[in-house]
Amino acid sequence: MGSHFESCERLLEPLRKLLGMRQLALQRAQHGNELSTSGTGLLSELVHGGESRASDLAHHRVVDTSVVSRQLAQLEQEGLIERRPDPTDRRVSLLRATERGRAALEERERQKARWLSEAVLDDWDESRLAELDELLRALSDDLLSASRQLLATPEDLATPEGTAEEGNR
Repeated sequence: MGSHFESCERLLEPLRKLLGMRQLALQRAQHGNELSTSGTGLLSELVHGGESRASDLAHHRVVDTSVVSRQLAQLEQEGLIERRPDPTDRRVSLLRATERGRAALEERERQKARWLSEAVLDDWDESRLAELDELLRALSDDLLSASRQLLATPEDLATPEGTAEEGNR
């Protein structure tokens, strides 16, 4: 048996394959769905995370605000999101999913689940699926926790004294 590090190295190949399959799943789910592939992630963030500013969405996705703005404009034009003035700063808008947007995302998710069920995991029993679900949730939670440290700005990590020491412990 190899070291813990070597075991983690072996995980990289199946993880790469899974990430590569994401695009295929998105393309399969696109058929017959009004939601564009590029808007799916933003809409999902608004449905699951609630109202947000465009700049916050861009920050979370680690892209320029102009990229997010174009995608948001498309989602708004399609009636999938709406904006309202931010009560704390009327110069800025808060974005949220509309009922139509929620329904479009729900249909997209249903299509992806159908594809997984029929084409990929058809012969897996419920206990194996439950084990996979548990392991993937634990992995994604741990990766998210670790990535918060990597994605944090110096201001996020700064202590009252203005150092990043506390955030690195």
